[in-house]
Amino acid sequence: MDKSMYYGYIVKGDLHGAIRYIRQFPQQRDLYHRFMAVFEQEQYITYPIDTSLNALLRAYQQYYRDVFYLCIHKKQAADKLKNRLKALCGMPNANIDLCDLEQKELTRIFRYHGLHFLGGQTGGYYGPYSWQTSKTVSYEVELPDGIQTYAVKLLDGFITRSWIDYLSFGEIGPGGWADRDGTIHCIQSSWDFQSESFRVSLLKHEAQHARDIQSGKEMSSEELEYRAKLVELIYSRERNLLKEFAQEADPIDMENGHARAAYRIMKGFSEILGTDAVDPARLSIEQIQTVAATLFEKSQRNR
Repeated sequence: MDKSMYYGYIVKGDLHGAIRYIRQFPQQRDLYHRFMAVFEQEQYITYPIDTSLNALLRAYQQYYRDVFYLCIHKKQAADKLKNRLKALCGMPNANIDLCDLEQKELTRIFRYHGLHFLGGQTGGYYGPYSWQTSKTVSYEVELPDGIQTYAVKLLDGFITRSWIDYLSFGEIGPGGWADRDGTIHCIQSSWDFQSESFRVSLLKHEAQHARDIQSGKEMSSEELEYRAKLVELIYSRERNLLKEFAQEADPIDMENGHARAAYRIMKGFSEILGTDAVDPARLSIEQIQTVAATLFEKSQRNR
């Protein structure tokens, strides 16, 4: 089994594609049965936390089943999630939108139990992050337009980290994010702090987000991810990340910024190299860095 292809389905939110893919491989029988248990038979995960919090997180698991497995329309699935959460919070008739419900009520409830909570959307889908501890350190980060010091919050003791982590049973998931104040949040358990992966795919990627968010220019999720992924390609010397981006690429889901940005990168490489289909395995790291730098410079001029 090609893990990058499997992960590509997961990142795109194509759960049925992921299940069809692994079903081809007899050695993945246990994984297939695990998918069936959770999404077909509704044998949901129980987390090592208070029962009331498990009930709230089960509502999100039901949402994942609705939107990824049953393929219910995103808005309808989100409305069902909101109604479940309102009932669990003891406010079934409240006139409140889902984001406010998460920010005001769920954050308060999780804090009461000694946990951090972050709601909202990742790649166009709802899915909470909840963790136990954090500490702040500083890193100097070099980007194409200069070096700057960033505050980095190291987060640990995760209970859940949104939908990609859930769909992959913890194999992959977001490694961090940047706030609008420029602070980078790092999911500590996801990284080897001595690796290029941490230096580039966490620090540089999220620092570019922070730089773009603080520029004052309105940018879509797709544009933010496009520029941050290009930065990863510019500075990656030990890994051919273009292979991963090729698997993630999807032009259809307008709300999945990661997948659309990856598609846009592959399209840009195709145009510059003058070929209909780009095979990342045939490109040297130096070629990838050069083309990525050209695309990034073009994005700078177009801002």
